[in-house]
Amino acid sequence: MKRLPIFLATAVYAVPAIADLPAELNGFWQTDGYGTVAKVQDGNIKFYQSAGDICIEESGDAEALSALIDNSNLVLTKDGRTVTVTLPFAQHQIRAERLDALPDACQTQSEDTPEANFAAFAAFLEHNYPFHDIHGVDWQSIVATAREKIRSEMSDEELFEVFKQMMAPLQDGHLDLTARIDEENVRFEPYLGDTLSRLFQEAKDKGVPEKQAVEAFFGPLWYESIPNTILSGQGRVVGNQRIQYGVLNGDTGYLALATVGYFDRRGASPDEEMAATNAIMEEIMQFFQTSGVRFVIIDLSANFGGYNHFGGYEFVARAIAERFASEPVQAFTKYAADAEKSPRTVVTLTPSNGTRFEGPVHVLTSDITVSAAEVLVLSLRALPNVRHIGKATRGAASDVLGRTLPNGWYLSLANEVHVDNDGRFWEGRGIEPDVEMTVFEQASPVEAHANLIRKLATQN
Repeated sequence: MKRLPIFLATAVYAVPAIADLPAELNGFWQTDGYGTVAKVQDGNIKFYQSAGDICIEESGDAEALSALIDNSNLVLTKDGRTVTVTLPFAQHQIRAERLDALPDACQTQSEDTPEANFAAFAAFLEHNYPFHDIHGVDWQSIVATAREKIRSEMSDEELFEVFKQMMAPLQDGHLDLTARIDEENVRFEPYLGDTLSRLFQEAKDKGVPEKQAVEAFFGPLWYESIPNTILSGQGRVVGNQRIQYGVLNGDTGYLALATVGYFDRRGASPDEEMAATNAIMEEIMQFFQTSGVRFVIIDLSANFGGYNHFGGYEFVARAIAERFASEPVQAFTKYAADAEKSPRTVVTLTPSNGTRFEGPVHVLTSDITVSAAEVLVLSLRALPNVRHIGKATRGAASDVLGRTLPNGWYLSLANEVHVDNDGRFWEGRGIEPDVEMTVFEQASPVEAHANLIRKLATQN
């Protein structure tokens, strides 16, 4: 999944001095939306996570953050009261207003107690998470009920269980809590979609670890069925083994992506990831062109999205979609749900300067398709030559806002709104296809997927 560092961070970061930051930036800043406060002094920046009366300071990835900050992506108004930040390759801007002083709540570090962790958890999901109504959840009622279970002597396991119960009604594909308890990593995600949930339940019934259940599905699909059954051993694998492509039936191009991003390596800079994406897409487009491809299937049905600490891989999704565009188009509109003054960002696609395919395209999705993959779906659907088929996506297109509790547990939540060109908001319910088709049948999901691809290839 893609995670968005807000005002260049989601958590709090103390970074090395940045020489070219203007002295006029010194002072205290509050982002419009995203719940982040920043303290800037002579190129040194410290970030705080803010939600109501809660404000938490925390150390973070200084090197990754400092790579994002320079004078070129900051715009300060003449009166020095407002600054806008543009993340690398992004069209979306984040706005912050100057504060006269650091808020009182940010001047005292929260204690690591069950009560303090509960207060932070409840506040983050109250003030930073905007989708309670979509899921029919009365968050204040849930908090009131859960508060009665909080005791100063309760164990980490008991506290984590309370948080799980609070999160469970929020069937959101971008909501999860990770913790380190008794030397083990623990994670809870309240919603994985029907397909993955079914696989996990089957694994639980058999006493098999969940990770093993996913591998038992994805392994045969990605490493056996796609290269051998669908592409008949004639396909190509690129992008850090996350992309497969080839030609079916002589004139149908097939492009399968397991993620959106990571095509260079984990931890790659935005420049490196963009360069890798452009090089790979140029290779694929040229191959389709020289192979006489007249129709393309973009298979995102088993795409788990993309994530990094540089603002997410939305720019990768745009770069891919622009290879299928013949003219500039508006793709979608995005904004922070809790922003009050910032303008909404209209995200546009501009046809790539490289080799493009402008013929008919089918994009295939399922309820596994999530996060940056859904941003790619929104972008492709804006093109007149693209038809969306399969099943609805998982419904978690928003960038992820990360919040760290006083005990170090990490809460991921969605707080942005993505609206398509028809004004439709798909968060929490999934992007519905133009033509619904079953992708992963329960009895034999991998075989059903291959049969569907073959069927589509013969219908172009």
